[in-house]
Amino acid sequence: MDELGKSFPAAEAMVDAEQNGAKRPVNENCLNCGIKLQDIYCHHCGQKDLPTRQTLGELLTNFISSFWSYEGKFFITTKYLLTKPGFLATEYNAGKRESYYHPARMYVFISFVFFLLFFSLPDSSSDDVSKPMSEADLKELNAGLNEAGLDSASQDSIKRLFANQEKDSTNQFVIENKGNSGFSFTGSQYKNEQSYDSAQKVLPIEKRDGWLERKLNTRAAQLNERYKGKSGSFGSDFKEAFFNNFSKVLFYLLPIFALLLKLFYVRRDFFYSEHLVFSIYYYNFFYLAACFSLLANQVPWLEWLSNVIGFWIFFYLLFAMKRMYKQSWIKTSVKFALFSFVFMFFLSVGLGISALTVFLII
Repeated sequence: MDELGKSFPAAEAMVDAEQNGAKRPVNENCLNCGIKLQDIYCHHCGQKDLPTRQTLGELLTNFISSFWSYEGKFFITTKYLLTKPGFLATEYNAGKRESYYHPARMYVFISFVFFLLFFSLPDSSSDDVSKPMSEADLKELNAGLNEAGLDSASQDSIKRLFANQEKDSTNQFVIENKGNSGFSFTGSQYKNEQSYDSAQKVLPIEKRDGWLERKLNTRAAQLNERYKGKSGSFGSDFKEAFFNNFSKVLFYLLPIFALLLKLFYVRRDFFYSEHLVFSIYYYNFFYLAACFSLLANQVPWLEWLSNVIGFWIFFYLLFAMKRMYKQSWIKTSVKFALFSFVFMFFLSVGLGISALTVFLII
């Protein structure tokens, strides 16, 4: 063996140089979990081996490297999420998970950003209507009415019409109150709950409202009393509560989204969990694209981009299904159409339940 070792002095030198040149751990044991280190990263907890006390230069270097390690993943994941439908789900299910941002963590972050933008940004569709008329607009309106040769009464009526439009345009849900009319989903209207109960008591038992109709009429009477003289407030309160529940509806439909994919591709060798990963990534894309759409709506000359994003959100799923499940375009298109129809049915049911829930608890 000695003779064999002597016959390869160059090889031994190369091995020694490689071993001596390898970066060794600074500490013998991991500072986080105490396990004996074998490399610069702990094989038990994953913490990088760093000196206990760091200089300013080391602190900045490690901060920048950590930021790029995690935030770089986010930007790379965002790029593929927008431009390569189904790619990230395919990579994740193939085991390549550390190269990209975790789908569940991204879902929480992007959905939070979307609803933050949704409730913070002004409604651009009603900006032009809700703004009060400027002095120049009033002069132009008066000049137009004078040129039309209308009498003073007609001109006053038109001016009041514009004033009422400005007042009502601040709210998308305007309920007219005429006399004692109020809110009712069942056709009957009462000033308050007491008047409804009194009306029910004078009726024969067999002609009284059933449980559901009584529940709706009672709630309508309560709302009629609460929003008496301020019907516009009902619209804003209902809208806010409804969209607060919208995120919950989408979240509850996520497992149904994955289950439908499992049923449509029951002959393909996929676990339900893999369909669920695909669904989460599509939800991530939906929220991310919707964020860009909300921002585009704030710029008048970029409103066309919002329409393009809307089309891409819809057809994105088709391309994602094609890449993920690797079937022909004909089969994928048919399954995409059927899947969209079925899921929209579940979405409509979910939104209907959400609207009824808001009506009962608002």
